[in-house]
Amino acid sequence: MDWQNLFNLTGVWFLKVWMLFIAQTPGLPASTPKPSPSPTADVELLKTQIQFLQDANTRLNNSFGSFVGAINLSFVVFGVILGVTGAISVYLFNQSLKEARQLIREEVERRLQISVGEAIGQQVDNLKRILDREQVLGGINVNYILPQDKPLLSDDYPEEYQLLAERGFKSTQILDASKRLKISGDVVVLDLVNYQLILDEEKNRLSEVEIARLTEERVAEQIQKILNALPNKAVLVVYIRPGKQRINAIDELSRKVKYYASANTPVNLMGTVVDSAYVADAWNKC
Repeated sequence: MDWQNLFNLTGVWFLKVWMLFIAQTPGLPASTPKPSPSPTADVELLKTQIQFLQDANTRLNNSFGSFVGAINLSFVVFGVILGVTGAISVYLFNQSLKEARQLIREEVERRLQISVGEAIGQQVDNLKRILDREQVLGGINVNYILPQDKPLLSDDYPEEYQLLAERGFKSTQILDASKRLKISGDVVVLDLVNYQLILDEEKNRLSEVEIARLTEERVAEQIQKILNALPNKAVLVVYIRPGKQRINAIDELSRKVKYYASANTPVNLMGTVVDSAYVADAWNKC
């Protein structure tokens, strides 16, 4: 060990200095002579001093070794404490991480359940409203009237009537206009689109003004026939395609019937009849 060599060299140097000091010490005055020390005593003294230095060196080495051992032990203890602290920290971190994950999972599940519940609730409400509306249609009778001088065959039924028959009303019945009308429906449809108000021969020989006047008269005539047989609580729907002409007979219906509507296309007719069914249902409950 470097420290031990250093202390050995120090001891040798100290011994040489001591011997030189003894050699250079002046003698006593001649007037008081003393007996000179014997060589044996000097050797014993040197041995004693060397032994003292060796013991001091040994104690110093032992002290330094103890110091180094204490330092090493301190590092070991510090390492153990650091390891235990790290292990506890890792454990606590893992526990906190697990708890955080659990809390996040529970929160996500809770919010998901709320969102799904709200979405399902909305869909259920929408479905209930749809079913309620369809249930209303299932209690409504529809009478369909196409003015004709002779009974219609099933193959001659208008396409609009067939669409209404598939809509889900309680009943959809086409009446024979060649006979006396017996109207019993909650909603009554007067079809003046599939009925030829103006004949082709009349269109060829009459002016536009005359055709407009004749159209007005015949529409008013057909509407009046319906009004004569219309029940008190029935909604009238006039299906007509007058072009640019405005039919006064339809405008005047507000003074003759409480609830009425008009349509000019098949799609418009379907929606108008369905809306009229809701009106008729509410009216019947009053």
